[in-house]
Amino acid sequence: MSTNVQLIWRKIEHLRRMRNYLDYSLAETLQLLPISNWHQLTPKHHETLAAFRVRFSEFQEHLGKLMRSIAREEEQSTEPFSFVLLYMEKLGILDRVEEWKMIRELRNAVNHEYEENEQRLSEFFTALTKSAPVLYTWLNRAIKFCESSYPSPKRAI
Repeated sequence: MSTNVQLIWRKIEHLRRMRNYLDYSLAETLQLLPISNWHQLTPKHHETLAAFRVRFSEFQEHLGKLMRSIAREEEQSTEPFSFVLLYMEKLGILDRVEEWKMIRELRNAVNHEYEENEQRLSEFFTALTKSAPVLYTWLNRAIKFCESSYPSPKRAI
């Protein structure tokens, strides 16, 4: 098993753990939405939203790293990252490259505009909660591709 394939499987295991934490934060955040009055939120509520925002961002970031590793293993161009996304679309891991980019822009917007516009923030968090299952779908597809393409560490033993 190549070093890169070993890295791919470690990244998958890491993403599985990250998903558990993101699932928890997603469930907690959904209880707060829609947010009509940000001034009524407690410090615990703000902590819940911050944890969800960070976990969502990190999950997408690590999913992108997994996809880059898959492209590298398949001897595809990995620069610019749009080449990786196009290849993931070709493999059927992503439905549309534009959807990845839209979620990325949403994630960047909520990270950079945090607490500036309450209405927009509420919309951002609602959109992020709707996007989390999409990220999960892409992870599941990537795992399925890897299971059919690369020996897992368990099978290699």
